[in-house]
Amino acid sequence: MPQLIVKTLDRPTDKVSLARLRTTIGRSARSDVCIPDAFASRLHAEVRKEGDAFWLHDLGSANGTRYNGSVVSAPIPLMPGGEIQIGETTIIFDDERLKPPVNSTLIADHTQALDPSLTISFARPTKPTVEILDSQFSTRTELLTLISKVGVALLSSSGLDETLDQVASLVFEAVPAERCVIMLRDEAAEDGMKISVARTRGKDERIKEVRISRTVMDEVLKHGRSVLTSDAQHDPRYASQTMMLLGIRSVLAVPLSVSETEVFGIIYADSPTEAETFSKEHLGILTTLASVASIRVENARLLEERFEKERIKNELELATEIQQSFQPSAPPVMDDYEFQGISFSCYEIGGDYYDFISQPDGKMLVALGDVSGKGTAAALLMSSLHAAIHAQVAAKTSLYQTIKSVNQYLAENTPSNRFVTLFITELDTRTGVLKYINAGHNPPLIGHADGTVQQLAAGGFPLGILPTADFEVGQTKLEPGEALVIYSDGVSEANNLNGDEFGMRRLTQVISKNLQSSAAGLRDKVESALSAFTQTAPANDDITLVIVKRK
Repeated sequence: MPQLIVKTLDRPTDKVSLARLRTTIGRSARSDVCIPDAFASRLHAEVRKEGDAFWLHDLGSANGTRYNGSVVSAPIPLMPGGEIQIGETTIIFDDERLKPPVNSTLIADHTQALDPSLTISFARPTKPTVEILDSQFSTRTELLTLISKVGVALLSSSGLDETLDQVASLVFEAVPAERCVIMLRDEAAEDGMKISVARTRGKDERIKEVRISRTVMDEVLKHGRSVLTSDAQHDPRYASQTMMLLGIRSVLAVPLSVSETEVFGIIYADSPTEAETFSKEHLGILTTLASVASIRVENARLLEERFEKERIKNELELATEIQQSFQPSAPPVMDDYEFQGISFSCYEIGGDYYDFISQPDGKMLVALGDVSGKGTAAALLMSSLHAAIHAQVAAKTSLYQTIKSVNQYLAENTPSNRFVTLFITELDTRTGVLKYINAGHNPPLIGHADGTVQQLAAGGFPLGILPTADFEVGQTKLEPGEALVIYSDGVSEANNLNGDEFGMRRLTQVISKNLQSSAAGLRDKVESALSAFTQTAPANDDITLVIVKRK
């Protein structure tokens, strides 16, 4: 996998895999690659994946980024062995995929080691031992033949469902049962157990309704003991209404476990006829079968859990990559203006959205939205917001009509408990005039040259609540030296370890004191103040900043 090899003074070399679409580098702890270099900006540079290639972007750093000795002034492709220089830190790009093949011969056998994640430690079982069962079989050979048969049969099984079906078939072959039920622990199930197999002898279809004595279940699952009764109708231990209604005469139930204290399932068998009653020998056979099957079932169960975790992980990585692709690949470059945007998700994927959209008439649309909630659901709604805004811009609708149409679309196509707060502005780059709508979002701030800070609050309801909602269009002007700061509530409402909020006062002070900085410098100052305030407290919401600075 492509990776960055980070070499910092007085620290061991670190390797960072480039598994994300965008990998940020900087002094901030929020950067994907955090480098403790005094000459590095807090958000210094970024490595971005585009197709199979990786490109290096400078994020408006104060001291610049060098690649193979040259200053990075525009995105530049990375090649294996290429050196990124940030302050006193050297970062080498390594990609095995692009290295030329070495003329050598590899000699290897085809032996495959067991996956270490599937290794299981087994406690020494106290029952059944071969010595105890010897008296129940005519010869020791018969017992060993049974164990061998079970083992060989289960070796051919692959997935968990196939393994459990094979175990059920072996139960019918080993004991005179009319019904077999296999249950496994499942935290999502109502009573903590899930019926995995429920079959009747000679029939492949699943039993639709399964009723098992609670006393039998508790004996096996809670105490790890096997159950045998040859006359369930009159056995005082297990006689119950369930047994009476189903007409059950004989019952066998044994635990599935990998140790004496960890029961993860149950094999249950019963028979309604007096002619086919279970004996101690049948109990020994079923217990032996369960002991051998437990290993295979647990391995299959762990393997499926691993595959499921890998599937979810891969889907989250794909969702993260898709979401990051919605963010601008780089800020717009203009002679009289500086643009910067950055977003940090508190989970793998987030619900914050920001955008820079150039228009044919030379105007620039700048937006920042915050979807209610967090995680996957918020990210899905964020993608709808992104698509809806771009569709309206492509249709050349006015700012007011864009928000009216997007609001109606979201209100008609999203759940009633979901909404979006959005600030969107149209900047006339010739005059500095800003036309804007604030749809329930935190009031953005304009830092004036005299150090005062103004809030922009004109707007209306959040999007997606009322399909016919109206919105107010505000207007102001960005003068030379002034900066527009748009932020999500993950900034203003960030908590420190004492539960205190960062708040508007602190944010306003940072902007007022650093208006002489560039857009990237102002971004770093806000992020630095936020990090100093929150320290090690975990983020409780996505953090997004967008800055427009008129030179």
